[in-house]
Amino acid sequence: MLSRRTNEIGDLYNHFNEMEERLYQAHREQVDMIAAIAHDLKTPLTTITGFVELLSIQKDLTKLDTQDYYELIMKKTKHMVELIDAFSMYTKNEAMFETIAMIPIAAHKLFDTIASEYETELSGFDFRLTWKHTFNPNQLIRINEHMIRRVFGNLFSNAVRYSNSDDLHVYLTGYVQEGYAYFQLEDNGVGVPNQDLSLLFRKFYTVDKSRQMSNGGSGLGLASCKLIIEHHGGQINAFHSNHGGLGIRFTLPLSV
Repeated sequence: MLSRRTNEIGDLYNHFNEMEERLYQAHREQVDMIAAIAHDLKTPLTTITGFVELLSIQKDLTKLDTQDYYELIMKKTKHMVELIDAFSMYTKNEAMFETIAMIPIAAHKLFDTIASEYETELSGFDFRLTWKHTFNPNQLIRINEHMIRRVFGNLFSNAVRYSNSDDLHVYLTGYVQEGYAYFQLEDNGVGVPNQDLSLLFRKFYTVDKSRQMSNGGSGLGLASCKLIIEHHGGQINAFHSNHGGLGIRFTLPLSV
């Protein structure tokens, strides 16, 4: 009887420690996120403050110089709004996961629809999309289609923004392996350095801060993709593409 009581106390103690650790990690993530937001907002805000001071002090500016300063202020302000919107969307994703509806859909149907839509969109920029899959009509995935479409939207948007290629070629592939549907998107752009590959999905992480500012990135897009895919029971990772640029691969479990 004493041994059983001791085990129960030990289990309760371990459970309490685990709960304490989870609370600490959640608090740490909140602190890190607030620090990252403050850091990313400080840069454009400092620039805006500097331009406003110049406009107030230098009374002999030409109309052209004044207009340039106003345009730069608008650009930085827009970037701040985009950062706040991205953060709001990220936190909204986390809150929505408890209530989102998941419905079965044929993997090939989702793939064909996405490929057709983005082939048209990319052609409008004189870019190309090559796509192929080996899904069959009986292979279903249980998803929230709206959220998975946002994952594809983010990946295609990143390819266009950050490939640094005037002759962008995107490759979309789909296949099944060991009970999972695989979706793989690659490009022929400049790619990502080795040391950054495993860090791409961290919140607020960007390979190049100057590139982030010029292209309007927030550092939350791939983190949102990871959040969505993992909620669906899948995984997402980055790799060096044989086509020369970045490759992103994510999985979604097949419905039994």
